[in-house]
Amino acid sequence: MEDSRTVSGTADLSEGLKREDETLEPLLTNKGHILQKRQGYRFSLDAVVLADFVARRQGIARAAKPTTYLDLGTGCGVILILLAKWGAGLKGYGVEIQEELADLASRNLRLHALDERFEIVCADLKELPSRLPRASFDWITSNPPYRRLDTGRINPDPQKAVARHELAASLEDVCRVMAFLLRDKGRAFLVYPAGRFAGLVTHLREVGLEPKTVRPVYPKPGEKASWVLVEAVCNAGEELSVEQPLYVEDARGEYTEEMHRIFRWER
Repeated sequence: MEDSRTVSGTADLSEGLKREDETLEPLLTNKGHILQKRQGYRFSLDAVVLADFVARRQGIARAAKPTTYLDLGTGCGVILILLAKWGAGLKGYGVEIQEELADLASRNLRLHALDERFEIVCADLKELPSRLPRASFDWITSNPPYRRLDTGRINPDPQKAVARHELAASLEDVCRVMAFLLRDKGRAFLVYPAGRFAGLVTHLREVGLEPKTVRPVYPKPGEKASWVLVEAVCNAGEELSVEQPLYVEDARGEYTEEMHRIFRWER
C-alpha cells in the first residue's frame, strides 16, 4: 500500500521542501523520511505509540473502506502520516494552530504523496465547531498538551510551550471538540500522562465520549506508568477494557521487542 516514492525516494523528494532551519530524518525503520525543526517542536515517542495503538485497535492495514479522520494538534504531521500511509481508506485533515508547524506538516504530506488525501488546516481547534459540520468524522486522534498552565515552568521556546502546556487549548477544549465532530459511535484516541488519567476520563465522559480501551505505557518494568493510551467511543455504553501494558525498555535498559516491532511498523 506504500507509494513507491515514499520509502527510498523521500530524501530525493525533499528538494524544494526542506528549509534551512530543518532536518530530514528517517521515519521509523525503512519507512521514508520526515522533516523536523532543528530547534523548537520535534515529535517524540508518545506520538509513535499512539499511532500504533490506533492501528492495532482498528486493524488499519486491512481497512479499505472510506474513513474520515482528523488529527488535532498535528505538529509536523507524524501521527497522520503513519496512519495514512498504511490505511488506504483514510482521508481528512490535520489541524495545527502554529503557522510554522502547519506549513511543515503540509510539506511532510507532500513528501509522502499524501496531500491529495489530507489537508493541513492552520486553525485554533476551539473554532472547529464553527468551521466543520457536526458529526463529520469517524476517528479523531490527539496528543494534547500535558501540563496545565499553573504547573511547571513554561518552556521559553514558543513551539514547545504551546505543545506542552495548555496555552492554546485545554484538555476540556480537546474533548469538547472531539465530541462535537465525531459521528455516533465514532472513536477518539488519545495519549496522556498516566498521572492525569482520572481527569481525562472525567472530561471524556462529561461530553459523551465513553472510555472503552486503555493501555498503560511504562518506561520499564518496576517503574510507574508514564502515559495511558485511551480509546473512547461517542455515545457508547459503560464498559472498559484494560490491555496488557506496553514496556518501552526492558530491565537492562534496551528497547523491548514490542518497541522494535513498532519501530519497524509491522502491522
